[in-house]
Formats: sequence, C-alpha cells, structure tokens
Amino acid sequence: MTIRTGKPSEFVPSDKAAFVEFVAAAGEVDRAILPRLVDDAVALVMLFERDELIGTAAIKTPYSAHRRGEFAKANVADNADAFPLELGWVVVHPAYRKRGHAPELVRAAVGLVANQGVYATTKTPRMLTILSECGFKSLGKPYPSFLKPDALLTLLVRLAGS
Repeated sequence: MTIRTGKPSEFVPSDKAAFVEFVAAAGEVDRAILPRLVDDAVALVMLFERDELIGTAAIKTPYSAHRRGEFAKANVADNADAFPLELGWVVVHPAYRKRGHAPELVRAAVGLVANQGVYATTKTPRMLTILSECGFKSLGKPYPSFLKPDALLTLLVRLAGS
C-alpha cells in the first residue's frame, strides 16, 4: 500500500482525474462541480494498492456559507469559525473495506493540517466510529442530509493541535 498526499497542484492531471472519478463514483458529490472543488482543496490523500486507486480523502476549504450552514443545522452556529477546514471525500473501494483503510486515510488527511480546526459530517455509524477514533468529537444535534433527507448527518469536530 502506498499513500500519496499533497496539494492538488502537486498531483499530475491523471491522478487528479482518477481522484475525481473515484469520488464521483461513490455518488455523494455532484460530478459537475467536483473537479473544481478538488482543485480548490487544501490537500488530497490517495491510497494505492500497487497502481490501483483504492481510497481517497481530502481536506477542503468549504465556502463560508456552506460551513456556517452545516453548523447552524446542527444548532451550534457559534462554533463554525473555529473549524475552517472540512474533512471529506473519504471513500474506500468496496473490495478493500473493513481492512483499516478509512482510519488510515482520515489520519493522513488530518495530519496534514494538525494545527487547524477541522470538521466532518457523516450519516453512517461506521464512519462515526472511525472519526471518533481519529480524535473527532460530535457537536450539536443530528440533522437531515440535503442529498438524502431520510438520513441524519452528525457534525464532528477536531480541535487545532489534536
């Protein structure tokens, strides 16, 4: 296994394109805007098994309105400015799940920005456990997902220096 990390500008175009396709295939992000969002990310994390991409994660700088909206929906709006960065696009290929890759991706991503506050959202119990194991704490109350209104999102935060 090999992990590659860096700013989007440090990745060759084919690796960025593979990142975009891998994340888009998971179905959680609008494929049309994803390439721009990837280019605007603070850092990308890619996990390879030989030459096959099997996992991704990123540290993003979300639009202020988006970030504040997430914190407001969780009823903790006053905390939004302490967490300027967002962990996201944590995706592991189905054939490689339950092998410890997601925590590895999360740790690699947050390790790149350890001195800054980071937030994440999740709707799955497994990711909630992984984020908790990686130093994130739940904040506020769960709220409906915009993309999947029948699912509840949990907001989690990781303090700068954690």
